[in-house]
Amino acid sequence: MRSVRFAAVIGAKPCQIESEVRDLEAAGIDLLHVEVMDGHFVPDLGGGPRLVAALRTTTELPIEVHLRIEQPDRYARAFIEAGADIVTVHLEARHDVRKTLELIRSMGCRCGLALNPITLLKKSFPYLPYIHSLLCLTANAGPRLPFLPETLKKVALAKAHREAANLAYEIGVEGGITQESLASAVIHGADRVVLESRLVNSGEDDPLRELRAAAEEANMGG
Repeated sequence: MRSVRFAAVIGAKPCQIESEVRDLEAAGIDLLHVEVMDGHFVPDLGGGPRLVAALRTTTELPIEVHLRIEQPDRYARAFIEAGADIVTVHLEARHDVRKTLELIRSMGCRCGLALNPITLLKKSFPYLPYIHSLLCLTANAGPRLPFLPETLKKVALAKAHREAANLAYEIGVEGGITQESLASAVIHGADRVVLESRLVNSGEDDPLRELRAAAEEANMGG
């Protein structure tokens, strides 16, 4: 039975990074997820190599950098040098996708490809043999926008294509994930789930226990 990994979006101010990371480590999170936004590809601004460098000196957890920016090829190197373990770029951004993926891999970093909710999976087919992970966004860009159940069809198709083409990419989901939508995402084929850190650092004694239990049950049922 495959195991589902959980990533938490880092949302702390610089002065609170260490305490947030320690809480996430104590909760048993598997990866840290950094959102990098340029105000153009998505409306918000956030993230940067300095944040990744600060995280790298604080933890040994894997760090995934999600470049929600127009020209990821210009900035991927800086994030890898800062300590990123996985750099995920968007199919929809303005860059040569294949060359960007090759750049990331050439620096010894794992590479991922992200798809917005409206993007068809078939557009990613030329690149799937070269990636380590496929990130399917399950909500539109913006703070706390709702989960879009129809995006899980793409997750199921990605799983089917992976098996048919004998590929090995991990399938991740991000956006509006709750305990209720988590099970459905796993049933459809998600291997990695990106959560808001507030869901993990919720004050519960074991905040991830119910989420892991729900994922395990869904995994057995799927």
